[in-house]
Amino acid sequence: MRRQPVLEKAVVGRITAALKKLPGVVVRKRHGTVMGVAGDPDLYGTINGRHFEIEVKRPNDPSAQLTELQTQRLMEWKMSGAITGVARCVGDALAILDLTRPETPAERVRWICESCHQYTWEGPEAPERCPVCGHRHFDKQAVA
Repeated sequence: MRRQPVLEKAVVGRITAALKKLPGVVVRKRHGTVMGVAGDPDLYGTINGRHFEIEVKRPNDPSAQLTELQTQRLMEWKMSGAITGVARCVGDALAILDLTRPETPAERVRWICESCHQYTWEGPEAPERCPVCGHRHFDKQAVA
């Protein structure tokens, strides 16, 4: 019997439920409406007064990549001082908010654009493209 893929909606629900249980965290799901801004991340909120934006993607799905617009929106939030990241599970969301350390250092990776060297991204996978120069190749560095 073939396993059904995990839906993004289910991952969003798990992350939201886990974050709502934590003290000092307020989290909300952003619903796509005509009043919203296209490409904005799925979850937003605060942790101890600091704003965060988290884009949620399906786990174990190589086709579930950030769009160029989503990458741009996350960069806008990051440049304004928000905590940002891409989560594929509750553990990813907790790591983005620095609430838990990944099991092994190899799980935390920093990606640096090979072309402009200005854009950096932390996460298990490199973004699809650099929002600064549009380049699609990144250098991988372990984060201590």
